[in-house]
Formats: sequence, structure tokens, C-alpha cells
Amino acid sequence: MTLEELLAREEITDVVKRLARGTDRLDEELIASCYHPGAIDDHNVFRGDGAAFARWVVETLPHFDATMHFVSPPLIELDMDRARADTYCVAHHLTATSDMVLGLRYVDRFERRSGTWRIAARVCAFDWTVTVPFDPARGFRFETGWTLGARDRTDITYSDFSFTLQED
Repeated sequence: MTLEELLAREEITDVVKRLARGTDRLDEELIASCYHPGAIDDHNVFRGDGAAFARWVVETLPHFDATMHFVSPPLIELDMDRARADTYCVAHHLTATSDMVLGLRYVDRFERRSGTWRIAARVCAFDWTVTVPFDPARGFRFETGWTLGARDRTDITYSDFSFTLQED
């Protein structure tokens, strides 16, 4: 494998991970940046271009209390300035009383345009789903002072944080 192929694979993998982050943080700009202009996304309940998909995510997913997409390293087949990537994902969609868990795959066609790899077409293939009910009164409560995630740009992932350890 050449250095150029390794770099292409890493850039494609980073796009997959940025898209998962953008989805869970409801970051429309980050989601849209993962697609080439005119790219197609087929999530079954949504079909349209990448920019419209980004808008749909930030308008639709807030009815969940939280989402978290665990993506596998993609299986990538490179062919010059095009690539096919298969990425397995387990996605959690939480409400106050349940966790809808989805097993799915992203089947992507990536293209390198002007030196940049982005998605040109994506199909979301659903393999299974299960909804796990739970009683929120029995759930774990985070203690005061814990760092909690946020579904916007106030999340720690967007900050330039520093910390010091306190010795006992």
C-alpha cells in the first residue's frame, strides 16, 4: 500500500467520524462539510442532498434526549479518485423512557475533488433495531461537577480545554 493510499484511507475515515460527531452534536455545518455539493444521502426516512440532510438532522433529532453513533473503522476500497466505504454503526436514540438501538451500515461512495475526500453518495442500510424501555427513576444520576455532553457547540469537544489534577 502506498503512502497516498494510506492518507486517503485516513481522510475518508476522518469524514466518517466527523459526520457521527456532527450528528450527535446537532452541528449542521459539520455534517454538511462531510458531503460534496450535490451529494446524495438516502437515510430511508430522508432522501436528498448533503446540505438538506444536515438541516434535517438538526430539525429532527432534537426530539430525542440524546443520540450516540458508534462507528466501526470503515472497510474502504480505493479506485483512483473514488472509493467505496462500508461502515458498521450502532446508534442509540434516547428518550426519557427508552433507548431505540439501531444496527446499521453506511454504504458510501467517496470522491476526491480538488484534493479533498468527501461523500458523493450515501445509503443507510438498516440491519436490526430494538427498543429498550427503562424507568428513569432507577437510572444513574451524574453528580454535581461532572463534565456532561451537550448537543451543540457548547460541548467540550469544541472547547480548548485545559485541566490540572488535584492531589489528595
